[in-house]
Amino acid sequence: MRVAFSASTNRIVTRPRLGGRLRSCIVVAAALILLPAPSHADRLLHFSVTPATINGVVTAAINADGVVVMRLRSTNGEGLSEKVEIIASRLTELALKGLKPGEVAVERVQGEWAVVGAGELIATADADTVEASGQTAQSLCESWRSRLAQVLAEAYLCVEPHDLLIVPHGETRSIRFGGTIAAAPTVESMSPNIASIERRDGRVVVRGGTTGTTLVVIEVGDVRATTTIDVKKWAARIAGSASLTKLPGGLPEPMREVALLNAALSAVDAEPRANVDIMNLVPSATGYSVSLRAGGEEYLPVSRHVQIGVREAPSGLRGARALMVSNYPERVTGSGALMRQHLVRGEPSRLMWHHKNYAGRPIVTTVRLVNAGSQPARISVGWAQAGPNPDEIYVGYNAMLRYWETVRRGAGFVATVPPSTAFETSAMRMGHHDVVSGLMDLMAEAGENLYVEMMARDPAEAPHGYSRITPTAAELPVTPYHFPATIEAEVDYRVGGRFEHLSIGRNDVVNDQGFALAGAYGVSHLITVNASNPTEQPATLELALRAGGGVARTVTTIDGVINTSGILSAGHEQLLERRPLPPGVSTKLKLEIIPTAGSNLPFTLVVRSRTR
Repeated sequence: MRVAFSASTNRIVTRPRLGGRLRSCIVVAAALILLPAPSHADRLLHFSVTPATINGVVTAAINADGVVVMRLRSTNGEGLSEKVEIIASRLTELALKGLKPGEVAVERVQGEWAVVGAGELIATADADTVEASGQTAQSLCESWRSRLAQVLAEAYLCVEPHDLLIVPHGETRSIRFGGTIAAAPTVESMSPNIASIERRDGRVVVRGGTTGTTLVVIEVGDVRATTTIDVKKWAARIAGSASLTKLPGGLPEPMREVALLNAALSAVDAEPRANVDIMNLVPSATGYSVSLRAGGEEYLPVSRHVQIGVREAPSGLRGARALMVSNYPERVTGSGALMRQHLVRGEPSRLMWHHKNYAGRPIVTTVRLVNAGSQPARISVGWAQAGPNPDEIYVGYNAMLRYWETVRRGAGFVATVPPSTAFETSAMRMGHHDVVSGLMDLMAEAGENLYVEMMARDPAEAPHGYSRITPTAAELPVTPYHFPATIEAEVDYRVGGRFEHLSIGRNDVVNDQGFALAGAYGVSHLITVNASNPTEQPATLELALRAGGGVARTVTTIDGVINTSGILSAGHEQLLERRPLPPGVSTKLKLEIIPTAGSNLPFTLVVRSRTR
């Protein structure tokens, strides 16, 4: 230890009397004469870098124990910080090996003057630094050598890292130590349950136990070095590849982006509160390439490139047998769950949603696939959506048209949802009084305790990947908005007879809980028209759709061909089909009509004919 004489002198000379001050000086003088000259004490040695600008010139100093060992300069600063960090690292490596003053020398290395330690390069005198120093390259290197030898003259302990070591949970990392103190080292962990240690030659192996922070203390002689150990879990484990299974009808937007997100996330085993970000999604020869980064305040970040292979499922979704509706309430006034229904494995289902934003602020409506079970889930899913727009007839009609053009033609993918997790599929941001609408076909292929949820959330609460939910063996509470997905009807018409009429949406559909679905919105009306011409006159069969409840617009299919109506007001009709019906001929037509959200019901299907 250094003897701080000046500190002792200061305390003594503050005594108030003149005689006291004189006696103090005599005592100090005697001490200076009688005590042996102070020897340099053992110490902790660490090399650091300090950047600075001196007279407009960019500089960087390498320091050790408060002494500037060398200062480098650059006219533009380019590459200077990297260079001095390399030099500091070289000095640390040599100090760990016990570099001594006599081993530091000035030599020519590849034609340039340089400082070497134990035969290894430390630093060369670059042109900018030599010019700024006003010395020759050799004399500059000699000054560096002299300062470094001065720093190394005292016995020292060098520890790397000297301040903080981050250790992944369950893994090991090392603290290296060395120097010139002639004493046996001792090592101690202040919390072995957080960081257990094993001393080896020149290093301490630290194993991360439980997450947390502790200290590891290394003592050599009178010198103690303390390194903080921070044990953290990786935010995620990321596989190098993933697979996306698309349905035969393809992947139009916005499904494609969500499907690729789900496939990428299937390669990630993330911690509960970790965030997962997807970047640089680009097509590749075998599918797609994506960069994934997982992080979080309490976790170690991890990044990886993932290859996503794409394959096609042998078949698409079958016709829905169950209908789930999210329209109660139609007006969304805040955040929270709007609908939750159980998914029965192997049962094809359809979800229809239609909502207006009355929250007085922007809000996002989302459809989430929820796995509350203990096993991974696979859910085939495809959807179409429309909005936001204040015109609810326009929104409902476009959602229905897109549904027929994409989902009903087999578009979709197989989503993977881990246990105790929710995955957000459709997400639609609404301004005040905006309307959104959509239809989704889905079927659980594997898993248990599965649900589909309609949620309203704040735009800032977008999930980063999967959302964790509390594990539970019990079933989650559900809403009473589960209905049969189809209504079958048959219309028999004979040329020469009266017109036939079939009302669509006039009667409510009541489910097992006694809840009435007004207008049968979202229900597939499967209609078979049996038409015959028993007369001897050629006839033309006509199918028309008449609006009865107000302004409306809809989509139908006739023998699989999509037919759209214009905007109809009450009492007006749209001719859907006209086909010849010769004498003595019978025909059968298959229609499907799903009452469109936002339109006024009922509709009336009119079957009639005209004779030539």
